[in-house]
Amino acid sequence: MKAELECLPCLVRQAREVAIMSTDDSSMQMKIMRSCFAYMSETDLDRSPPEIAQGIGSIVKAMTGIEDPYREVKSIHTAAALEMLPEMEKIVSESGDPFVAGLRLAIAGNIIDLGAKEKVLDEDIYGILNEAMHLPLNGADPRQLKAEIDKAEIVLYLADNAGETVFDRVFLEQFTSEKITVAVRGAPAINDAILDDARAAGLDRVARLIDNGSGAPATVLRDCSPEFKDIFEKADVIIAKGQGNYESLSLSDSNIYFLFRVKCDLVAEHSGFPVGSLVLLRSLDR
Repeated sequence: MKAELECLPCLVRQAREVAIMSTDDSSMQMKIMRSCFAYMSETDLDRSPPEIAQGIGSIVKAMTGIEDPYREVKSIHTAAALEMLPEMEKIVSESGDPFVAGLRLAIAGNIIDLGAKEKVLDEDIYGILNEAMHLPLNGADPRQLKAEIDKAEIVLYLADNAGETVFDRVFLEQFTSEKITVAVRGAPAINDAILDDARAAGLDRVARLIDNGSGAPATVLRDCSPEFKDIFEKADVIIAKGQGNYESLSLSDSNIYFLFRVKCDLVAEHSGFPVGSLVLLRSLDR
């Protein structure tokens, strides 16, 4: 999915936010913004929005030396989600279909996204449980995904944001862990999960963990490690969480199931579902 003019205001917001998160020095914040404006004025809009966002992150890191400005925020979101874990597991165990209940929670958890939103409040996270089981689930049939997972030898799960990973954990508990590999980002990117965040969420208890070798807030294959690309190519089923993964992989010819919540008009137009929708899309069906 290529960037459009509508992406630029969101990217400017992200640049401002990461500048503020990285330094209290207002003069440095202004220098960062000027550098990001210069970068975006010349950037290739044929790239996906997360690829452009990766460049912004690199600029801020180079100018401030701050490796992971969202570290504290990610810890807060993960802690808030872990407090909800017993209730999530209760919802799944008492449902008529634990697989679909876990799937719904995983998709609903995609609200914890600071690429698409300026802030995620505790009440946003707690409110997820109230709507996860009631909002319509759009797109592919969950039974098709379950059938493919059941017969697959290798399932690759592409994680997205920290905090959201706790919701992923509840879903992944419905799988045979030996066949599941969960991939997180290879370096900090906005509030996306890296290995430390995934372990804090307990994902290492339900699957094998790897990182993808890239610092993009998405899965940009040409920027990923050989290890990751090897398992990506071998996987029978790939489950990709979040808008960033949808934006970067929507043109892939691999067997990918996208799980995300629609959070902007451009993705709504591209996916065919309105903002706020819970979506399960299979790449090969598009």
